[in-house]
Amino acid sequence: MIRFKVLLFICLFVMVAKAQSPVKMGVAFSTYFEDKTMRVDYLHSGTSQTESFTLYGIKNEGPWGGRVSVLNDPYQLGLYAFDIVDVASGKVIYTQGFCSVFGEWQTTLESRELNKSFQESVRFPWPKNTFKLVMRKRDSTQVFQEIWAETINPAQYAESQWTYPEVKVRYFLNSGNPKHKVDIVVLADGFTLSDTLEFSKDVNRFMDAFFSVEPFKSRKADFNVAAVYSLSPAEGIRLQKKNFYPSNILGCSYSTFGIDRYVLSDKEWTVRDYAAVVPYDFIVILMNSNKYGGGGIYNLYITASARIPNADYVMVHEMGHHIAGLADEYYTSEVAYQVSVPHYEPWEFNITALLDPTKLKWKEMVEPGTPIPTPWNKQDYEKTMKLNISKEPFQGKVGAFEGAGYLSQGMYRPEVNCIMFSHSLTFCRVCQDGLNKVLDIYVAK
Repeated sequence: MIRFKVLLFICLFVMVAKAQSPVKMGVAFSTYFEDKTMRVDYLHSGTSQTESFTLYGIKNEGPWGGRVSVLNDPYQLGLYAFDIVDVASGKVIYTQGFCSVFGEWQTTLESRELNKSFQESVRFPWPKNTFKLVMRKRDSTQVFQEIWAETINPAQYAESQWTYPEVKVRYFLNSGNPKHKVDIVVLADGFTLSDTLEFSKDVNRFMDAFFSVEPFKSRKADFNVAAVYSLSPAEGIRLQKKNFYPSNILGCSYSTFGIDRYVLSDKEWTVRDYAAVVPYDFIVILMNSNKYGGGGIYNLYITASARIPNADYVMVHEMGHHIAGLADEYYTSEVAYQVSVPHYEPWEFNITALLDPTKLKWKEMVEPGTPIPTPWNKQDYEKTMKLNISKEPFQGKVGAFEGAGYLSQGMYRPEVNCIMFSHSLTFCRVCQDGLNKVLDIYVAK
């Protein structure tokens, strides 16, 4: 009976996909969209077993600076994805995968006991005609299911005016038209007016770290980087130290989900307001803090402490999460999530459950003769918590090394070492390939 239901669902899924045939890559942007940015704000609420959406408001954020050639996200990474469906034709005219704070919170113990609401937003080019916003989520088999839909007539919001925050903006890298560049906006949290010079130095530190690592180093000309000086009335970040609750403007806080080093914001709409002062694809929040911490969520933002010795590592590692949804490959640090061995292949580029070794997702990068799974000195590593690269027989080779995604067993990473596994400051080849695939859709012409 269970197999029948699964097959029935798959058939229905295929029928829906055919009914809402996506617009082909390279479709003329002007056919369906105006050169404006629509932001839909909503509350995402629920528990570990339930979720609901409440439309809050719609904003016109000004000229669109995102993807214009590849309108439908070909990879649809993330726990969620949204579609913009043209009502008249039934065509999916824009698609984007993403992850959210709510989605992470649902995996915590707290969500089993509480019902909470989180601010969320989705952004896309301004449709010319009435459209349906369709929200989808992966089920336990990794298949997307529709969980919310809202029909919106953009004409009702055509005259809406939105006032940008009055802040200083400085471009640290301006490589060209944002419609064909990867646009990063760097925001400040916990910096006051007297800290503006320090924030500028921290933006330069982010630039130096980010563009010292491949594939970003070779693709620097594909990026624009703008800093928005979102200043706070008091210095510091919430819970940077015990019982410390400054009024940091973007609402970042340590101890997210009970993990001391994990930092997220509870003010997504405020973060979006400041980010929207410039065209952007990705958001970096630098924090005026000397305590280790940060976080990165695919297609949402990263946070990173700017006052710590290894800030470079935190910044680049979190950008791997943010840009391409790369999974953490480590498995020995404390996390808030309840993780179990998967029965289906995970969606991330860089981890695998290796359910069928003959169908390894990065098999084209594996050299002949490399055993799958690939042996490494796992027991020694777990005793010392140090990776002795010189003793690793398959160092520099792509394979399938057990231990990844917070699991010691049943999950595998592509190389024995990577910035997603350790503080190596180097992305493995599989991670670089995933990053390049995502970056390509933003610069396509």
